[in-house]
Amino acid sequence: MVEFTCNICGAQNQVEQVAREAPSCKCDSNVRVRALVHLLSVELFGQDIPLVDFPRLPGIRGVGMSDHRSYADILAKKFDYTNTFYDREPRLDFTESHPGMEGTYDFILSADVLEHVAPPVDRTLQEVQRLLKPTGFLVATVPCVPEDQLREHFPELHEYRIVILGGSAVLVNRRRDGTLETRTDLSFHGGIGSTLEMRQLTVTELHAKLLGSGFREVQFLFDNSSEMGIVFDEDSSRPLVARKEPFTFDRATQLQLMSEWRSSETRVWEERERARTMADQIAMASDSRWVQLGRAFGVGPRFR
Repeated sequence: MVEFTCNICGAQNQVEQVAREAPSCKCDSNVRVRALVHLLSVELFGQDIPLVDFPRLPGIRGVGMSDHRSYADILAKKFDYTNTFYDREPRLDFTESHPGMEGTYDFILSADVLEHVAPPVDRTLQEVQRLLKPTGFLVATVPCVPEDQLREHFPELHEYRIVILGGSAVLVNRRRDGTLETRTDLSFHGGIGSTLEMRQLTVTELHAKLLGSGFREVQFLFDNSSEMGIVFDEDSSRPLVARKEPFTFDRATQLQLMSEWRSSETRVWEERERARTMADQIAMASDSRWVQLGRAFGVGPRFR
């Protein structure tokens, strides 16, 4: 039995086991998305804070690669954050170049996406690095196999379609030299018709490719945090953070953070004052001779 506090919605949970994909909280979060949010929190604030308790800082700009709604909706309320998609609006294809958007984002989130982007994966990693601010960072989860060799399933992929023939999925690809090829050894995450697995990555290869794409530092998360429902098994995606330079708040965001802190302090003081006023009113009512007379006849309110 595992007991944990979800670091996305803050709910208390008790489950038989914590699986990578199966939701284990009422907010539909699982291990990999809680690990993603954990790394985001530590990178921004230096500690793990439940996502619902993040301060509202519109000066922080982030973008997600098809993020799960369990955390995407909350992020949109906390930051200048946009959840983007490959196949629908708001659309942002990280395999393409985006002139004029260089140095735009403080963070980019990628939960089990990098194994699905069209080859070469280096092109996507380089574009992510370009889109980030000088102190920006990537937080990602990626399924990694134990071997040290990257397995690129379709290295010659160029113009392709997936069609269903005889009840089975078939990939039809026209290579850059015009040669046609068909492949039936396809693996989909989520079943046929979902996202095609383009490659199997390894920690060693992914680390090297991130550094080769311009990131200065790459840190993988290996340790369990069972109190947050982050428990890894052999099928778990590997969470990581890739930094250009150490993250810092700009001046405008620092002022927003101070404003949030002062507002929080004011709310706490107001709550205390309301509680004190209520206690005084209850004490005065308890001493009222009319209340005391009512008690003698068994009527009226009773205060504890």
